[in-house]
Amino acid sequence: MTKRILVVDDEPTIRELVADALREAGYQIDLAANGAEALQRMQGHAPHAIVLDLMMPLLDGSGFVELKRLNPRFAAIPVLMVTAAYGAFDAAERLGADACLTKPFELDALVSAVDRLVGDGHPERADPSAALDRSTFAQA
Repeated sequence: MTKRILVVDDEPTIRELVADALREAGYQIDLAANGAEALQRMQGHAPHAIVLDLMMPLLDGSGFVELKRLNPRFAAIPVLMVTAAYGAFDAAERLGADACLTKPFELDALVSAVDRLVGDGHPERADPSAALDRSTFAQA
């Protein structure tokens, strides 16, 4: 079964770059430009994981995560926070994100982080040194 990833970012270029990398890795992709649009997209098909920007208009990453948690259907969906915000790792950890990458990031690191979040064992893409615990949270 192909796993579905929801990519949420207000920057069209970043959104498409991330989507293309994940499609190439074999994932099915849904796109949203902000948290409000992401919540709408999730009503039709719940994703296996979410790649989420922190700073967006209408509903930012923080507000999205809070609303996602309130819905039992979506509460357990893992989140990879991608952001250029100062204090990104602390913010991601405070929000309960499962992993965090700072912009700019390597696409290989993004794909590896998503692989780990959804449990896709792709040993050729995995980085064994990048566990999702706090000691390596910044490396996601």
